[in-house]
Amino acid sequence: MSFKLDHVHLRCQDIEAAVAYYQKMFDAEVVARIEARGMPLVRMKVGDMFLAFSPKRDDEPEPQTGLHWGTYELGFLVDDVQKTYEELKAKGADFVITPMEVRPGVQAAFFMAPDGVKIEILHRD
Repeated sequence: MSFKLDHVHLRCQDIEAAVAYYQKMFDAEVVARIEARGMPLVRMKVGDMFLAFSPKRDDEPEPQTGLHWGTYELGFLVDDVQKTYEELKAKGADFVITPMEVRPGVQAAFFMAPDGVKIEILHRD
């Protein structure tokens, strides 16, 4: 058996605001707008990966706040953390941890995206 990640699916309070945010921050491209089981879904390409965005279904419970089990963050490899930090900061990214050395050979910074999604940009030497 083999596996390859196809996409990460994010639930959104405001799907259009989330789409606009990922377009602005990552130059993400909308590759499809479809309906899946009666729910709108937007598929976007960010670099060489895909993200899917959809609203909460009416019959689903409200998301909990604070720390919870499940997806913790999205991590994106970049060539230069400091330069990427400066570019994203200029676009309005809300950094919660500025560039730092996580351990020898690994630099990272963290910011918050819509819907409480934490995003890490990192570089490995």
